Amino acid sequence: MPLTKIFSGNIRSTGHKGPVYDLAQAGQPGAFLSASGDGSVVRWNLSDPENGITEARVGRAIFSLIRTNTDLLYIGDEDGGLHVVDLATRQEVQLERAHVKGIFAIQELPDGRLVVAGGDGAISVWTTVGEGAHGIALQRKIPLTDEKVRSLAVSNDGKFLAVACGDGTVRVLECTDFNEIHTLIGHDKGANCVVWHPGKPVLVSGGKDGHLRLWRTDAKFQQLHAFPAHKDTIYRIAFSPDGSRCATASRDKTAKIWNANSFDLLRKLDRNAGGHGYSVNTVLWMGAQTLVTGSDDKSIIAWACNDPNTAEKG
Repeated sequence: MPLTKIFSGNIRSTGHKGPVYDLAQAGQPGAFLSASGDGSVVRWNLSDPENGITEARVGRAIFSLIRTNTDLLYIGDEDGGLHVVDLATRQEVQLERAHVKGIFAIQELPDGRLVVAGGDGAISVWTTVGEGAHGIALQRKIPLTDEKVRSLAVSNDGKFLAVACGDGTVRVLECTDFNEIHTLIGHDKGANCVVWHPGKPVLVSGGKDGHLRLWRTDAKFQQLHAFPAHKDTIYRIAFSPDGSRCATASRDKTAKIWNANSFDLLRKLDRNAGGHGYSVNTVLWMGAQTLVTGSDDKSIIAWACNDPNTAEKG
């Protein structure tokens, strides 16, 4: 399952047989995991692009995944199944029917609990149990909306959870008892993704309206700024590790890189730049200079963001 070089500074993978829906850090330098509609999770290493390794197969399209420091992989599938995989043995150790519909996001809290976002409009909270904490047990399930819950983000201080909902709201909960403390209304047709700014008191959300919206966390989450960032649904937002740039992925077949302070556009990664031909579903930073994108076209591209040939403004 190789990664194939497409031009200097960038690498493309065509190893999956279905859309690529999520990407996650793999725990080693240069390594990352991809999750696909073909039901597989594959480990890639940018220094050895010819050898992608299948870490798990679940028999259902995978919408979300997260690797924890305990070397466990949590996988959310299209039918609401939450799979626990031991990466040391590549064996599934537990499967829970967490939600009635798909699982769109999984987030680990500072205390080790997991929060899972469901297509049934609820979030579920799970604790780790058993020998080596390799098992999970449902703590509670919290209905939030009649639409899908699409994204989760824990604040930098670990006290708050932001939840992007298909009814257009972003809900801010406190992480102890999950009481709702703010409801942010702004996205037409649905909020799809949310992330906390690493260097400012700002929450950033993206929606089906193609807009990015910035909310002031130090002023009762008043809307600070909103602008049309993409021509279609925004699926993912991710800040670079150094906090200087912000990447977005969209159904309009592009990924974009923004200045994290001004939100001026720095790069547009589109088909003309050697990019994807279909919806870009996810983005992942691998250090400050490499951005990985995954798409409905079944491919993954690792972009060298310091290479002027990768894209141009506009």
